[in-house]
Amino acid sequence: MSSPTPEASTSRKGINKKVKSSKKKSEHTPVVVTEHGKNEGDNPHWAYRPPAGAELLDHTIESEEFEWNVIRDNDDLEIWLIRVPDSIKAKHLEGLEIAPPVSLRTARLGGLTRKNVTHDVWSIGDDDIDVMGGDDVRGLSCLLPRKKKKGKLCIAPKAITRHIIVSAQPPLPTPPENQPIVHQNPARPSYSQDMLKRQFLPYGARSQLNETTAEGPMEVDSTIPVVSAPKEKGTEEKASKGKKRKVEGEPHKKHSK
Repeated sequence: MSSPTPEASTSRKGINKKVKSSKKKSEHTPVVVTEHGKNEGDNPHWAYRPPAGAELLDHTIESEEFEWNVIRDNDDLEIWLIRVPDSIKAKHLEGLEIAPPVSLRTARLGGLTRKNVTHDVWSIGDDDIDVMGGDDVRGLSCLLPRKKKKGKLCIAPKAITRHIIVSAQPPLPTPPENQPIVHQNPARPSYSQDMLKRQFLPYGARSQLNETTAEGPMEVDSTIPVVSAPKEKGTEEKASKGKKRKVEGEPHKKHSK
């Protein structure tokens, strides 16, 4: 007898799988009918649970000082945002007196000393400032509880008016005590006034002296007697010859006898 070919065995296995899958599809799953519709009703696992290490916020309002409607209805109230470092608590700010900011520019309002560390209180204005780093607080908004919504937090009806930042002063480098100063110029020698003979006169310092001398009478040199130079003989002879020529040119007068 001849053994079946491997191709025929694989084809039979494929047919058996198709028959089994069709039988599973034909079987109907039982339908469970409940009082509510599908995905409805209360499920104890649907309630919100805070993650590990977090506590659920209690929305019950104890005081109406920061209630949403109170802030909205009172025009004299302003919302100030105060940022403090981790070492400063809210109780440390009690009794702190600062000057109210006059303008919307960045200015220092006061100081706070805590554990031998001096902190400056700054009011961040509309102008650009890079030293204090107050750019991050400008984009924050305030959330206030509201009674109408059962104490849920809602965005405040007013914008934040002032941004206050409490920051520690930068440490200043101080030289160690009892250490000689290496880089220091020697003391300049001092001289007595008898030895100081030179005088510094900048350009144009004597202009006033020149003007006073120019306005005064002009000095005239002493008169020197002028001596006439002796005439030469040649010039005298020429003059006498000229006279003779004139005499010779005249007509001779006849003398009557």
